[in-house]
Amino acid sequence: MFQILVAIYGILIAAMVGCIGIILNSKAKNRQSMVRLVSMAIFTAASYTMSLLIPAGYQRLAILMNGLYFIGTDWLAMILMFFVADYTQSFLPTRMPRKLLVVLNIADTISLLVNTFTQHVFTMTRVTLSWAEYWQVQYQPMQYVHLALVYLMVGHCFGLLLYRLIKAPRIYKGKFGSIWFFLCVLIVLNLINVTLHTEFDYSVMIYSPFAMAMCYFVLYASPRNLLESMHSTLVEDSVIGLFVYDDDKRCVGVNRAAKEMFDVGDDEIYQVAEQYLEDWEKEYQGDLKDVMGAERQVVRNGETMYIYVNYQKLLDDKDRVLGSGFQFEDRTDVIKQYQDNKYKATHDALTGLLNRDAFEARVIEILEESDDTYYMMCSNIKDFKLINELCGSEVGDALLLAQAEVIRTDETGNSISTRLYADKFCTLLPKSEFDEETFKQNMNDIMDRVLSIPLKTHFYFGVYEIVDRTEPVWTMCDKAMMAIDIIRGSYEQFVNFYKEDLFQRVIREKEIIGEFDKAIENGEFHMFLQPQIANDGKLVGAEALVRWIHPGKGMISPAAFIPVLEKSGLIHKLDLYMWEKAAQQLQKWRREGRENLCISVNISTKDFYLIDIHEVFCELAKKYDFDTKNLKLEITESALMKDVRKIMKNMDDLHALGYDIEIDDFGSGYSSLGMLKDIHADILKIDMIFLQDTENVERSSTILKNVISMSKELGMPVITEGVETKEHVDFLRSAGCDMFQGFYFSKPINVENFEQEYFMQTGA
Repeated sequence: MFQILVAIYGILIAAMVGCIGIILNSKAKNRQSMVRLVSMAIFTAASYTMSLLIPAGYQRLAILMNGLYFIGTDWLAMILMFFVADYTQSFLPTRMPRKLLVVLNIADTISLLVNTFTQHVFTMTRVTLSWAEYWQVQYQPMQYVHLALVYLMVGHCFGLLLYRLIKAPRIYKGKFGSIWFFLCVLIVLNLINVTLHTEFDYSVMIYSPFAMAMCYFVLYASPRNLLESMHSTLVEDSVIGLFVYDDDKRCVGVNRAAKEMFDVGDDEIYQVAEQYLEDWEKEYQGDLKDVMGAERQVVRNGETMYIYVNYQKLLDDKDRVLGSGFQFEDRTDVIKQYQDNKYKATHDALTGLLNRDAFEARVIEILEESDDTYYMMCSNIKDFKLINELCGSEVGDALLLAQAEVIRTDETGNSISTRLYADKFCTLLPKSEFDEETFKQNMNDIMDRVLSIPLKTHFYFGVYEIVDRTEPVWTMCDKAMMAIDIIRGSYEQFVNFYKEDLFQRVIREKEIIGEFDKAIENGEFHMFLQPQIANDGKLVGAEALVRWIHPGKGMISPAAFIPVLEKSGLIHKLDLYMWEKAAQQLQKWRREGRENLCISVNISTKDFYLIDIHEVFCELAKKYDFDTKNLKLEITESALMKDVRKIMKNMDDLHALGYDIEIDDFGSGYSSLGMLKDIHADILKIDMIFLQDTENVERSSTILKNVISMSKELGMPVITEGVETKEHVDFLRSAGCDMFQGFYFSKPINVENFEQEYFMQTGA
């Protein structure tokens, strides 16, 4: 019996040696701590086994070997505690407890080694039984200090494992439970041995099973079970649908995501899966590659789902087919997000029409693919800003949306629309689809439907027939917009077709604007004078008129550049230039003794808003030292009607400086008489066109005579311009006109010719 027990211990020790080989061949990250643990278990078990084999008469050797056994239990418990702390990831809070345990173990080791001679911890006596003879341990009080140290460390291991066993998820319980179970058995057997003083320490038998259990559960069973459990959880909870088939094409597995995608129950899903594989093979005529994928659209509950289907053959390590499977990835959100982003990148946020870039690309594509004749049609709304101010931006937006609906077309067709900006829209359409009356009716319907107030407004359309298909798209749109500019403000015409002379005019305007500053700098603008003659035939002064003498183009008519400068906001620069020229000339004449001559200069409407009129004329008088009465300031009647209060304030300031104000083009406005009662002017200037553009000459003559008479009663001298015949002169003299200006006396001439002709005649 005794020999059998020793043999069992030997076999268990050999098994633990085998475990070390297994551990060293593994790739576990904690294999080094496991090797230390099993090695110490081998040392402890071997020491105890050898102590049993010590023959009679060798008590001290028996005490030494048993002391080594107890030393082994110390270090085995400490290594086990460190291993469990690492394995459960429940590390000791500081390094101090580890060092303290090492110090205590060293102290206990020294005590047990010294015990070989002192026997203060334990002693051994020879026991003879009928079936065995061996050395038996007799505990001394110090032995319980050793046991307390060991149980403290083992108890700590027990607590760590129990805590992790309770807190860990279900799939991790096997990882900690197996070690905890064998530790419980070890503790129970050891307590039985200590308490009952059994012949042998049977707990040593647990060392080998404990080591082998750790190898199995830590290295193999726990990871495999965990992996299988995770695989099961991942497959079932995956958002990717799965169909799995065996080599006979029978469906053997379906997860929850696949059931939801195909919207069938548990009883039908396997049939659906097998039918899906059959349909897949038919679609690809049985030519199935190892891996293949395709996009699919599925309608579920009235909504389109976008699914990416991946088919894959399942192969073993020798490339033999085990089965096959489908993966169904729901890409609906991704596709819709992509479509939404693409839509936002190519469409106007308010109207949903194509934006500028997308419109340009589509126009180029249409013109390349079709041989039809096309129109580029642009539109905008008359008084759109006023609509926003009176009705609110919501009504303005509703108006834009309504217009967009009228011109909206299929984006894949041969006509296409865009919102350029604000109320500007542009449409490319075949010439055959253009119907002017239909457009007009549709737009009037929009106004009636959307506007809540009786505001009289309408749409303007500019149409350009595309001749050169390679022309830039935005040049086409610009040409259509040019056509709108011609009719802007008209209530009779709402559609206008582009003509080539419009483009040439725009080019000329850009040339004028581009050359203007340089022309001012180079002195290309010249002051011409048209004489003003008194009723008695004497020269009283002249009107300063500008002429542009271009070094390459020669004389450029004021009608060609003045409207352009007014439109572009540059007219004030030219006016400043001409005012200074007139002031310089008055200074020169004053020095020559001709202080009685006056020069009239024009003030444009925009001058009042772009410059400080009062400051400018104050500085001119100081700089050139002329009599301010000799520089007459002409303001058109239409300018006076723009902003009466502002103009009146400026006129009062100019009067304070000594300047006389002339009202130019009197009679051309619709409120001329009403204006005279509020505005104090010094001279009234009437154009003879008042008589020329009428068939009722007699009635016009009567009105003109009364205007002259009324002007005199208001203390305002009258000068009539545009006088071309002797009959004009005779009539005006008889009507009491004070001064005349026109071609009958002289056309505008340069200053040198003016002085030669009039100063020579007067002998001055």
